[in-house]
Amino acid sequence: MHSQEKQFSLYYENDQYELNENHRRFIDSLNQLDQKDLYDIHIIGYTNSVGEKDYNLELSRKRAENVKSELRAFTIISSVGLGELDSESANNRRVDVFIHRKEDHIPVVGEIVEAPVISKPVLPSIRNLKNPKIGDKVTLQGIMFYPDQDVIMDESKNTLEELLAFLKLYPTIKFKLIGHICCGDKYKPYIDLKNVRTGKNDLSEARAKSLYNYLLKNGVQKSRMRYLGMAYRHPTGEGDEFDRRVEIEITSLK
Repeated sequence: MHSQEKQFSLYYENDQYELNENHRRFIDSLNQLDQKDLYDIHIIGYTNSVGEKDYNLELSRKRAENVKSELRAFTIISSVGLGELDSESANNRRVDVFIHRKEDHIPVVGEIVEAPVISKPVLPSIRNLKNPKIGDKVTLQGIMFYPDQDVIMDESKNTLEELLAFLKLYPTIKFKLIGHICCGDKYKPYIDLKNVRTGKNDLSEARAKSLYNYLLKNGVQKSRMRYLGMAYRHPTGEGDEFDRRVEIEITSLK
């Protein structure tokens, strides 16, 4: 291990390789690191000695690959599955994750370096949501607000018309409007930003309510809608432009 390297271990139930909630919480914490281009990550999967060696080798590889797939914003060096360790201990059913700064990396013959994959999400449009189901959630792209305010900009007209057309096409669905902010405090994600129009610290909720009021004025029944603000509780990890958003989530079909 390098002097400045940190090691973390993710543990698995027998025969399992899918990520569980605890794994995802850890991975989310890594993905929230700033300046990911400064770090290398090494990933090594293992199993205990229960079962056949060939099966365990493949199982360890699947564990490592699943972890790697969620950390592709980093440079990955030699993500591998090494198969079984020498006992039946549950502690051997694991993936070890090592992270260090690039400047501390010591190259090893045969290592495989995979460059970061930086991709912007392709967000679905409300007009493309066919046969909506309970739980469907769409970011309302194109609905824009004046900086630090809850006032919808005129440039949002096309998206607003698409949303109204969708709600008229499916007149029985009920939904909630969910406001989010960018640039929040990851240690206090419940703290909202100030709405400079009113002076209140409720910007995410105020923006969702502004859209609610627009729909109400345009004939959408109050009984179909509710709104809430989530402040900075659910950052996308894709940057400010994607965190600053209002979503619609289908809550009922009748």
